[in-house]
Amino acid sequence: MGLHQDRDEQDFSAPIVSISLGLPVTFLWGGLTRGDKARPIVLHHGDTLIWGGEDRLRFHGVRPLKPGSAAVGQHPPLNDARINLTFRKAG
Repeated sequence: MGLHQDRDEQDFSAPIVSISLGLPVTFLWGGLTRGDKARPIVLHHGDTLIWGGEDRLRFHGVRPLKPGSAAVGQHPPLNDARINLTFRKAG
């Protein structure tokens, strides 16, 4: 998923909570504008990111996965899958 902002909500006061399960992925933590350089952060099974306040509208995304590759491997019981759970205040 390319760099984007979560801007669909009317209230940005609540943080975003993102939980990674399964294969590792490189999360891209960008700036407040799309052109800002993004910092790569490797997320592993069970890692949780929480961001809010002045960082709530930072651009963020993930690099594409390469399922089953030697570099990525597998994660039982999800094998070559990755699941991301994202929580944010609706409305």
